[in-house]
Amino acid sequence: MTADTSSQNVLITERIGGIALLKLNRPERLNALSPQLHEALQAAVREAAEDKDVRVVVITGEGRAFCSGGDTGGARGQGGPVSQEQRIDEMVARSATNQILHEMPKPSLALVNGVAAGSGLALALACDMRIGSVDASMVPAYAKLALSGDYGVTYFLTQLAGPAKACELMFLNQKLDAAEAKACGLLNQIVSTDSLMAEGVRVAEQLCAAPPVALRYMKRSIRASVDHGLGDVIALEASAMIRCSKTEDAKEAMLALKEKRVPVFKGY
Repeated sequence: MTADTSSQNVLITERIGGIALLKLNRPERLNALSPQLHEALQAAVREAAEDKDVRVVVITGEGRAFCSGGDTGGARGQGGPVSQEQRIDEMVARSATNQILHEMPKPSLALVNGVAAGSGLALALACDMRIGSVDASMVPAYAKLALSGDYGVTYFLTQLAGPAKACELMFLNQKLDAAEAKACGLLNQIVSTDSLMAEGVRVAEQLCAAPPVALRYMKRSIRASVDHGLGDVIALEASAMIRCSKTEDAKEAMLALKEKRVPVFKGY
């Protein structure tokens, strides 16, 4: 099958029949989500959701990682001072990528080829299904930075693994290997590293061949059975995340990371 391939630097997009394949393309940063990648990914997801010729959306990462989370080494960009409320609104707007994936009437599939951490974990969990390579791993990564979670991660973890497991993963910052992630419902399938893309395309082609109207209503019914307001959760997360980022504990976490030592959190 032929593919129409185009590169937008930080995001590679391919069309394989009815499959929109989106590859995060910052392998030197383990595909960390820079503002530019956020923007490109959201635009591509939105376009795929609205394109009647796209039957399934597949997301993966270039190199050895799926997505290591937000780019803590990246700059916010130019401009004057930004208020706390503006930052909350900005985070909610960026979270729309996951909301589109979750709510659009066509299926989505994440191919987890390595680590999925923080907002990268949220991105993988926002997809309807996940296939992982044997090298896949999943970790919240928020607690070590004294942050509370964003992009719907607490919503998706709770829906997929249950509240008790979500608490365990978030509170203790537990890192799951592929087998552990599958055992608690975060991965649907595990395959060899070499066969991940081929298996992902095979499953995506199977979804392309399925009746789209039926899939649309299946997805709507499944979501209706478990949803209790993703938008509300994202808004709560964004508010909490920005407030956490202003604490002394968050400053201590970044300093400890830089100094390669264990952080000492004071609770303020």
